[in-house]
Amino acid sequence: MPALKAVLFDGGNTLLDLDYPWLTKLARRLGAADPTPEAIGRAGARLMRQRSLRYGRTPARQDAQAVFEESFSAIAAELGLSPMAAAEFARRAHLEDREHPQGLWRCPAPGALATLSALRARNLHLGVISNSGGKVEAHLGLAGLADYLDLVIDSSQVGVEKPDPAIFRLALAQLGLSSHEAVYVGDLLDIDCAGARGAGLTPYLYDPYDVYPDVEEQRVRALRELLDHF
Repeated sequence: MPALKAVLFDGGNTLLDLDYPWLTKLARRLGAADPTPEAIGRAGARLMRQRSLRYGRTPARQDAQAVFEESFSAIAAELGLSPMAAAEFARRAHLEDREHPQGLWRCPAPGALATLSALRARNLHLGVISNSGGKVEAHLGLAGLADYLDLVIDSSQVGVEKPDPAIFRLALAQLGLSSHEAVYVGDLLDIDCAGARGAGLTPYLYDPYDVYPDVEEQRVRALRELLDHF
């Protein structure tokens, strides 16, 4: 088997987290009794597992706001907000994502910087393959992660998205590698892992909230655990 030469990642909810403290404050202002960043993150992870084939893909432009607000309303409902307050939570979150220079997925995931730095020190190529709306490279840069990456592939810019194996093959072609020389790390079983496996890469499921305890994929609960595998 060829030696590992590249570790590729998903963007949002893998290397980049939502600003959970900001969302927690918003939920509290709208009447949630005891919201926490952990509760919001866990609710979002459960939602993505349930509906990943819808929420894991980049929606059509005319549908993007509806998909965003549907998902954030569902998260707010889990926090105990009324339907009206949940709709307002989703509306304000969407506004923040649209108007803030870094969007709402603006926080490096725990351990992201240290993990990328350590993998780079092992002379591995690093990259991101993301179903995104055209801003993921800029957001990675503003979060201080882009300098560690050899490539960033944004689905909206290349015309193909996960789980289509073609987007993974595009990354491999840019790096000049075979599929057996790379692994892919992402948070969605049906989008990230299925797509990577379809392209011949070994997938690693990033599952910080333990919402996939029953799957057979290789799982990591923290990004730094990857350092024990490679």
